[in-house]
Amino acid sequence: MSVKNLTDTLETETDYKTLFEKSAMGMAIIEADNTISLANKRVAQLLKTDLPTILKSSLCDWISDVDKERLKEYRKQVAQQSENTPENYEFRLVCQDKSINWALVNLTLFQDSGKILLSVLNISKLKETEKKLKEAISSQNAIFLAVPDLMFELDSHGVYLNIWANNPEELAATKEQLLGHTVAQMLPNEAAKQVMVAIRDTKEKGHSFGRQIHIQTPHGKQWFELSISLKHNEDTADTFIVLSRNISDRKELETELIHLSRHDALTGLYNRRVLEDRLTKDIQRASRYSVPLSICMLDIDHFKGVNDTYGHQVGDRVLKRLAKLLEELLRTTDYTARYGGEEFLVVLPDTDLSSAKEFAKRLRIKVEEMQIELENAEPFQITVSIGVSTFGKEASSLDKIIDLADSAMYLAKRSGRNRVISFDSN
Repeated sequence: MSVKNLTDTLETETDYKTLFEKSAMGMAIIEADNTISLANKRVAQLLKTDLPTILKSSLCDWISDVDKERLKEYRKQVAQQSENTPENYEFRLVCQDKSINWALVNLTLFQDSGKILLSVLNISKLKETEKKLKEAISSQNAIFLAVPDLMFELDSHGVYLNIWANNPEELAATKEQLLGHTVAQMLPNEAAKQVMVAIRDTKEKGHSFGRQIHIQTPHGKQWFELSISLKHNEDTADTFIVLSRNISDRKELETELIHLSRHDALTGLYNRRVLEDRLTKDIQRASRYSVPLSICMLDIDHFKGVNDTYGHQVGDRVLKRLAKLLEELLRTTDYTARYGGEEFLVVLPDTDLSSAKEFAKRLRIKVEEMQIELENAEPFQITVSIGVSTFGKEASSLDKIIDLADSAMYLAKRSGRNRVISFDSN
């Protein structure tokens, strides 16, 4: 607000008219009774009418109903020469054709006459741009809210510039802790390395997809997959928009599927395919380096009777107990698999036939001592028949060494079960 003496400002009527007519702004004189006594053509253009219609009308006639109270308050502040009066107010003006124009209004009080000089600038286009900008921001925010993934804006050095997180518990740290710091400072070394490699890829190609990182969050370690695009900025260096999708469930499923593809679903031991792959490699190693290699084929005696007497659930429990016992007895270099049904195969690298037979005998005794607990009945025991074979002239391939062990096992069954029989292939 400014307060002037009218005679000090305008020395002649010519000056007065020139000020009005040449001004790039709309200007008008408001009398004490709120009527408009003088206005220039800019005001007429703004209100989409002619000067005669404007003159003698009230300023309130052109102000929208929603802004009239604000106008009264503004005039009151001007009249009281309040220090807190804003220099300008935004008002909606109702034009002659009932359309609305936004105007930036300034009121200046002339002390000698009590009149007010109205200065007005059409800001309709500015308001329309502002409206569109707000709508764009609102749409952008709606998109961010609809995206469950984490989003970041990083610079070329990996500094966190902006963070959008609908699930902040998935962040490696709080927003406040991350902003202004680099990924190298806030993420594990390997994760930070993957982010920076993705940024370099994006610099070259404009985008990067599929890189995965593993980080610690308040909910434990989580896997994320990164999608990065290049953001071109007008006045600053290009930045990078990073979409970080939590794929922990997918990774867990992938791990489970990989495990299932390699292991028996019931016992957790290697399946037959994996065992044969590993055994083939061990046979090649035994041949190349002339080192011993033995295997044990074992079968649960009278297993059909277990299923018939106690049911298949108890039969499954027997298989799992035997698998656990095998894992407990094996060395770190040994391995075992469920070969089929109630048959198991144990591979003993760097083990000659004599040592393999000793292992098989200990295993047979441990199995015989094992108690199978039941809920509503007395525990029972099982026995196994074991066939042992070793790599040599008669067992120089996968099929042959397994066939020899299998034959030895069936001979053990025919000989009365619960015993160990071996074949020397040399």
